[in-house]
Amino acid sequence: MLTQYRQTIDQYRQRVFSFAFYSLRAREDAEDITQDVFIRLWQHWQKIDHDRVGAWLMRVAHNAIVDHLRRSRHERSRVDLADRLEEAVTVEDPGPEAEEFQRQLEAAIGNLSDPHRSIVIMRDIQGLSYQEIEQTLNLSQSQVKVYLHRARRQLRENPILRQLASDEHLLNDRGANIGQGRGNSRSDEGLSHAE
Repeated sequence: MLTQYRQTIDQYRQRVFSFAFYSLRAREDAEDITQDVFIRLWQHWQKIDHDRVGAWLMRVAHNAIVDHLRRSRHERSRVDLADRLEEAVTVEDPGPEAEEFQRQLEAAIGNLSDPHRSIVIMRDIQGLSYQEIEQTLNLSQSQVKVYLHRARRQLRENPILRQLASDEHLLNDRGANIGQGRGNSRSDEGLSHAE
């Protein structure tokens, strides 16, 4: 049992952490959430369906993030954006324009309401399938697609992102990268069709 538990931690730690970090944009809070999620996994180890442990972990992480945001709504603090997002959303040798676009995109995603924010992170950043998101958030696949469509539309309509994208033609370059996510080769589903 302990070996299987440790393997599960090794397999899902980065996914849970990156989801928490991208949602909260504070490394310490993301580490705390990740630790809490795996403590809960241990506490519920005998009760959960081990075939769906990934969805269970992401649902627990999502709930923990929502709880954390509720508690800290009045004193929201943001980490210096130099502490960058996971490699899935970085570009090789970014110029100052790309860095500014990245910073604004992170802020725009962070300002999306939930579940829009969570779905964009899970789908476009982490590359989770619709089925995994559906199981994680307890939504139907059509609800996931509708929320994702609305979130992407909000990002495309963001005036700051549109201005930066038109100035430097970054929306297509960065949007295709964001839309592909981790292991996700669907460039036609990302922000790339924004214009």
